[in-house]
Amino acid sequence: MLTLHLTNGDHAASALARSGLPGDILSWRDLLHDGPVPSDRDRVAFRRARGEFLSSRGWMSQSALIADFEERDARLDEVGAGDEVVLWFEPDLYDQLQLLQVLARLAGRPAHTRPALTIAPADCYLGPLAPEKFAPLYRNRRPMQDSDLAIAASAWEAFTAATPDALLAITDRLDLEVKARAYAYDDAERLPHLVAALRRQLEEYPDTKAGLSRSERQLCEALAPGTITLAKLFAAQQTAESWVWLGDWSFAWYVQRLSDCAHPLVVHTNGSRVIAPLREADGKAFWERPVQLTPLGHDVVRDRADHVRLNGIDRWIGGVQCNVSRHWRWDPHRHALVICGA
Repeated sequence: MLTLHLTNGDHAASALARSGLPGDILSWRDLLHDGPVPSDRDRVAFRRARGEFLSSRGWMSQSALIADFEERDARLDEVGAGDEVVLWFEPDLYDQLQLLQVLARLAGRPAHTRPALTIAPADCYLGPLAPEKFAPLYRNRRPMQDSDLAIAASAWEAFTAATPDALLAITDRLDLEVKARAYAYDDAERLPHLVAALRRQLEEYPDTKAGLSRSERQLCEALAPGTITLAKLFAAQQTAESWVWLGDWSFAWYVQRLSDCAHPLVVHTNGSRVIAPLREADGKAFWERPVQLTPLGHDVVRDRADHVRLNGIDRWIGGVQCNVSRHWRWDPHRHALVICGA
């Protein structure tokens, strides 16, 4: 019998390796909250789309990324009946989207070919966890049920769909059905953090007030009092989240999106636009440079101007391509989506 510990990335995998738990470890690497995320029924096309996007962000070459995805997928496909997959995923959006993908993959397999599937009840970040803290979580791991796989498959299908309506519908449904929002509150709950993560994903659509996603609004609000360095701006962005999910390099691209546009909202103090370094580049100088809101940025964050109307939009959110001709807005008061431009 093989035990495969499956987790969100290299940081958590390293912590798991130090824990001394028996079994192999597999990192599930991808930033599913950014870039196009089509259906992965066609895995070749899926790997190509994700590889093309991530390589454009400087992660590594597209061929290397595709090879990494192929190896990862093959290792999950190898485990079967008689084996166990232990899921180690944190409560944040980054992890919960990966968890959905993994569960949806397993849901698509015939039941008699699936490994035993359990989840560690982690109401915490795993990377900073002391090695001795993993064993109690492992002992208390919870068996996943067919109903959990069905929920995950539906949520993943909704997340990768070309419109966000199904994602909002399943989020609202689970909001009513899932009573415990942490493992500590219910010994039987297996997916307590999913609702909050899906709601947070929906908040990445531009809002109805000024065309800012929640991440963009938090960024601009942190700059409203005055000039700060990009490092301090990133730290302020992190503290605005219940569960931190946005990495530093993704954040840098979010700043660039607000700066390298027709009417910038954020600029360096000399008026130049913010350009994110590639991941493989030395970015130390980038993080030390101060930035500030432009006068327009102050107007937008005060809801006196609209970022999307002025600068347009060209962004993928899951399987949804948002552009000027058709995009969706998030109404934060009604928790509803509004289609625009169609």
